[in-house]
Amino acid sequence: MNLEFNIAVHLLTFLLKHDDERFSSNELAERICINPAQLRRVTRKLNQHHYLATSRGKFGGYQANDMTANVNLSELFVMFKEDRSEGRLFTGDAGSDCEVSREIGNTMFKFHQKEEELLINYYQNVTIKDVLNETIKEDYYEKV
Repeated sequence: MNLEFNIAVHLLTFLLKHDDERFSSNELAERICINPAQLRRVTRKLNQHHYLATSRGKFGGYQANDMTANVNLSELFVMFKEDRSEGRLFTGDAGSDCEVSREIGNTMFKFHQKEEELLINYYQNVTIKDVLNETIKEDYYEKV
């Protein structure tokens, strides 16, 4: 999991809750507690996948669309895991004299791949609508 995945879930959940309103990037950044540059990186990808509606201009902004409620978290997880830093994730050194140090990186990489598979499988059963319902502790769509 990473920050951009969390931003995407928070953003889409907020827009779904307020589906009849349009928000500027500055308004959303303030409500989501992030800076506008972070928000724009996330909204760019979400917009490419048509998970939200955007409009430009003086009265433009972001709004939920027909797809927002059913966005699957596994799709978001995969979309935003690709942007993770390529920095070092594991300890060890393949050139080490120590057998554990030599192999621990490979072992942990395999565990990391399995962890991601489990998360993707888990998130396949969760939509933005589910997140909203869990967050506000009521069935939002049952009341509409």
